[in-house]
Amino acid sequence: MSRNYIPTIDEDVIRKAQQADTEAFSKIYKAYYNKVYFIAYQYYRNEESAKDIVQEVFIRVHNKIDTLKEPKAFASWLSRVTYTTCVNHDRNKLKTVDLGEKTTVEDFVDNSHVSISDELEGKRVNEIIMESLENMSTPMKSVGLLRYYDGLQIGEIAEILDVPRGTVNSRISRIKVKLKEDLKRNGISPKNYSIVLAPATISLAYQTLSANMVLGSASANELLEKIVNTKTLAKSGILLKLALGGTATTVAVAGILIFNQPKAPVENNQTVTPVVEKPVKEVEEDVATFSNISYLEDWTNEAVNLNITTTNDNYDQILVNGVATTSVTENGNYTIQLVNDEAVIDQREIEVTNIDIHSPNGSYEKKGDTFTYYLSDDLSKINPDSIRFYKNNQTSEDYKYNEENNTLTIVSKGSTIDKFYISDYAGNELEIIIQ
Repeated sequence: MSRNYIPTIDEDVIRKAQQADTEAFSKIYKAYYNKVYFIAYQYYRNEESAKDIVQEVFIRVHNKIDTLKEPKAFASWLSRVTYTTCVNHDRNKLKTVDLGEKTTVEDFVDNSHVSISDELEGKRVNEIIMESLENMSTPMKSVGLLRYYDGLQIGEIAEILDVPRGTVNSRISRIKVKLKEDLKRNGISPKNYSIVLAPATISLAYQTLSANMVLGSASANELLEKIVNTKTLAKSGILLKLALGGTATTVAVAGILIFNQPKAPVENNQTVTPVVEKPVKEVEEDVATFSNISYLEDWTNEAVNLNITTTNDNYDQILVNGVATTSVTENGNYTIQLVNDEAVIDQREIEVTNIDIHSPNGSYEKKGDTFTYYLSDDLSKINPDSIRFYKNNQTSEDYKYNEENNTLTIVSKGSTIDKFYISDYAGNELEIIIQ
């Protein structure tokens, strides 16, 4: 997959920036700030939050670029910083289609009886895909952006997100399932979803979104000025960011308000110590909040147990969609609430999409002694490694399975009792007896 959306910057510019060259850093910022802004906006759907993340990302780049050992790895490093910043920021908050040369409009049927030709001309399919991508859960959104916007390989995505390769593949599969569901819900049912949901089409949707969502030059220049004039002080293990300027600036860190006073003349080797004032509003340190909510994202046909950690035990109960539990049995969106004294003290939103309780299904045809089974599975997909075939209760390899079209071919002459079993990746098994 090509990396169509990653700007390029000369390695010499990276090296100069590592030597504190402000002009070189400005070139890097101007090459990449819109990319970071777009990714951040996809997470939060809010301009101010996206601008905050742009500032935070490039402050980190400004302060840490000298630690980058290989300048050629800058783009990957920036991606890691960007996605880490977005995810951490998320945890701290409550909260024309290119169909290919062989594809024509006749490959579609429209359940709503609207002319699909008109839909395509109006970019309706692309609009639905874009809207679906924007509304996906954070884990799926991270993989989608890295795969289809950044154009990264599975291994690179796994490294950036610090998850197994299997998890990346699982999320990509779920992205396509979600896109398919949203297309169906909007009355568009292609005969061949593999064409409509090809990587090029999803990438095009991200490209269109990116082109329509840019940070204005005035705002970008204002952020750049703040970033290059930012100093970072380490105190008691807490990173304090103070934008130095002629007017007082307030920065909130760990419940403490740091007031940066107007600069006074400073002699050489003299350290400026920020003045620490009491918070305007006292924050109760013992109020519990969510530290993390996660779950195993592999396909399953059982209830999904939520792994929930909190900052402390000062709460009465945890509610999932209003019920006192920490597990869910159906796919969908869930509101997780931390309750104390009948009041919600923290709240998070998650989406569960990896539950599949239905076995594979399909149809068959018989020609002479040959049975051909046409199999399908809408969610977790058929697992070819699960096939077990028996003739008169003896294991047999006398079958053919075509992974491309999910067809299983067996020759059964009627003198034996043949059985085969096949499962999806969630473990749901289909048994077929031929006699």
